[in-house]
Amino acid sequence: MTEVTVNKIRENFARNLAFYRKTAKKTQLELANALNYSDKSVSKWERGEGLPDLEVTAKIANILGVSVSDLIADKVKRRILITRNKALITGLSVGVVWLIAAILFFLFQFVLPDIRSWLIFIYALPVSSIVSIVFCGIWWKKIHILLSVTALIWSAGLCTCLSYPNPKVFLIFIIAAILELLSLLAFFIKK
Repeated sequence: MTEVTVNKIRENFARNLAFYRKTAKKTQLELANALNYSDKSVSKWERGEGLPDLEVTAKIANILGVSVSDLIADKVKRRILITRNKALITGLSVGVVWLIAAILFFLFQFVLPDIRSWLIFIYALPVSSIVSIVFCGIWWKKIHILLSVTALIWSAGLCTCLSYPNPKVFLIFIIAAILELLSLLAFFIKK
């Protein structure tokens, strides 16, 4: 390889390492600890003053969730833009649930003003959680699914508690707590 090629690879690696490390929300020290290196080594690589060997480069790529090619590529992939789009699509989908809830609330206020139409917004909570679970299952990590399942469990309990005037209906939260524990155990088993 020519000196120009090596310098270009070092420059690309330095820029991409810093970018992907920050994208992964890791400090230089955290990355260094995961590699059993010092943070000075990571700093040196990010300044373009050296390159790790191929085995360490593969470990870095694995830790940051990118390929080795991504670390030495001329241009950073549009991965961040794709992640933002996924978040926007998920947010828009949940927003549609709330729009439908608001429309139903408005209609019920005119058609059946005597009912407790405010409960529509309470029922929108578990529906939003279900939409979130679907999108998290497609695009996001398991922790996001766990958080969405948690929201579903407790919001479904809240819906049940507010819908039935029985004074003992609050006991539904015992079931919710057991379901929460089971979902946590399932999360850690899968992990």
